[in-house]
Amino acid sequence: MKAFAPPAPYLLAALLAGLVGLAASPVSATSALYLTEVEQAAESTAVVVARIGTAKVGVHPKWQRPITTTTVHVEELLLGSAPEMLTIEQFGGTIDGQTLYIPGDARFERGERCVLFLRQVDGDWFLTAMQQSKYEIRQGPRAQFLTRALSDGLFLRTEQGLKPMDEPPQKPVQTLAELRTVLRSAFGRDGEKR
Repeated sequence: MKAFAPPAPYLLAALLAGLVGLAASPVSATSALYLTEVEQAAESTAVVVARIGTAKVGVHPKWQRPITTTTVHVEELLLGSAPEMLTIEQFGGTIDGQTLYIPGDARFERGERCVLFLRQVDGDWFLTAMQQSKYEIRQGPRAQFLTRALSDGLFLRTEQGLKPMDEPPQKPVQTLAELRTVLRSAFGRDGEKR
C-alpha cells in the first residue's frame, strides 16, 4: 500500500484535525472549507456517476490507523478521466468491533449510486472534499435528484475571512441533469478539464 497523500492541499488541516479526533474521540468534529460544485470539480481529477462496491478495512502501515478501501464502479464520466473501476481510500473503519472515522467524511453503502468528486494522488484515489464530494442520487418520477450531506464544521471564505457556514451560499444543484449542465458550462462540452 502506498503512503497516504492528502486529497487536496487546503484539506490537509482538516485531515490532520480528523486524525487527532480519531485518537481523542470518535465524535470530534472536522473543519473544512465549503466548496461549490464548480470549485470541487476544479480540484478534482474526475467527477463520476458511480455504483459503490465492496469495502475492506486494514491498518495503515505508517500511521497504524484503520484505513478503508472502497471499490467504485464508474457508470458515467462527467468530467476529467478515470478508469471504469477504481478504489477510494479513506481513513477510518471498523476493526475488532471498534469503529473509528474522520467526522465529516463520506460514508458508503454497497450498491448505492452516487456522484463522486475524485482526486488522484500518486496513483491512489480520494474524495476531493470528504463528505461534500458525495452526492446521493435519488430517482424521482421525472428526474434523478441529488442530495449532499453538509455536516457541521464547514466554513465559507468571505471578505472578512473564514466564517462558519449556516447554509450554502448558493443553492446547490438539485438534479443530475443540472450538474451536467453546470460542469459543461464551466469546463466545456467534452468533459475534459482544461
